[in-house]
Amino acid sequence: MIPSKPLLLLTVVLASIGCGTTLIGSDVERRADEWTIVLQYLRDGPNQIRPMGYTVYEPPSGSRFIHAYLKVRNDSRQTREFGYDSCDLDLGGEGVVAGLITRYNGVMSEMDKKEIYPPGDVNYRNLTFTYPEGRLPTRLKCGNVTFDVPQPAAVAAGH
Repeated sequence: MIPSKPLLLLTVVLASIGCGTTLIGSDVERRADEWTIVLQYLRDGPNQIRPMGYTVYEPPSGSRFIHAYLKVRNDSRQTREFGYDSCDLDLGGEGVVAGLITRYNGVMSEMDKKEIYPPGDVNYRNLTFTYPEGRLPTRLKCGNVTFDVPQPAAVAAGH
């Protein structure tokens, strides 16, 4: 049986949704300094992002995007600022900060690298990092909160 064109098109569209590899696929919660940060997903790709508007972001040649989907909550009784540039992926002895911060619960729009959180306020953010192809981070760190990134066997063995 030869599939119909609409069925074939639907299959191609569904296969392309959410392209990328999930490095962490379930909630990991950490707390420090009266902040709760939940890493909901860490994904290698997709390598194109288009927030609200017409701008399309793609990594430079030899790089790809790693996306960290965070839920950030201010647990203190005071309004405070959270700087997303306090979040980085390790790369050797250095840290790579996110080049793009977007809202992912609702309309995907670009956010400032610093955001004001009233007491108890919660926001959902996607931090997009440009990372070298062929390498994986071992951790994501936001301030005093650290999330370990599991390594596939081939990467851990140095292959």
